[in-house]
Amino acid sequence: MTIKLFDHIGRSGLDSMRAVKLVNEIIVPQSIQSDEKITLDFSGVTNLNSSFINALFLDIFLKFGSKNILDKLRITNCRSNIVDIVEAGLEYADERSKELIAI
Repeated sequence: MTIKLFDHIGRSGLDSMRAVKLVNEIIVPQSIQSDEKITLDFSGVTNLNSSFINALFLDIFLKFGSKNILDKLRITNCRSNIVDIVEAGLEYADERSKELIAI
C-alpha cells in the first residue's frame, strides 16, 4: 500500500494536527484493509518541519507498535532537504513510543 503524502498535504507538512489526521483517516483505515507494507511516498513534498514529522511517526508507532511498524513501514522519494528530518522523526517516534507504552 502506497500513500502519496502530496495528495493529502500538498507541498508542505507544517501542521502537526494534519499529520495526526492523516494517520487516523488515511493510514490506519487503509492498513487495516491490507496486510501489505506501508509505503509513505514523499514525491512532491518540498517542505516539512519536525513537529509534523514527529506527530506523524509517533502516532503511527503508537497505533502499530514500534516493533511491528519498523518491519512494515517504508519511506520513498524524500528530497535531500527533508531526509534528516524524516530520519530524526523516526528515531524520536521509536524512542518516545517505547517510553509511553512502558508507562
